[in-house]
Amino acid sequence: MVGRFLAERRGYSLTWTAAFLAFLLVPLLVLGIEVGRWEHARGELYKAADLAALAAAAEVDIPHFRDTGEVRLLPGAADVARRYVAANTGYLTRNGISAHVAGIGVDQARREVQVSVAADVSRLFPAWVPAVTIAGRGTAEVRGMAW
Repeated sequence: MVGRFLAERRGYSLTWTAAFLAFLLVPLLVLGIEVGRWEHARGELYKAADLAALAAAAEVDIPHFRDTGEVRLLPGAADVARRYVAANTGYLTRNGISAHVAGIGVDQARREVQVSVAADVSRLFPAWVPAVTIAGRGTAEVRGMAW
């Protein structure tokens, strides 16, 4: 009688262990993988935004800046920033995601060039996850140039 009781308890333990694994650990594992993908994509987007800001800051109208102290970008600054974003988002590009420059601005008070970059990273996640968009901003300071 005691042996039969113990055998039934082992069956309950197996059932509870299987339910625990199916309903708790598997979703946590999937969540960990998804968060890792999101963090990797976000890190790459921020890196691309910083590099695009540095590239755009190199496109400052130097004679105007030297004469007035005002930061003014050359007309090709947006194209340079776009090229840098495209060149530095390899992980996103390999997954069919296109990051784009959402805006370029100049903060005259801080003498900074700011580049905003965004990407819809929904392709990294299962279809049942709602649309996921990541946006990042990079800044680069324009310092006195001795040319």
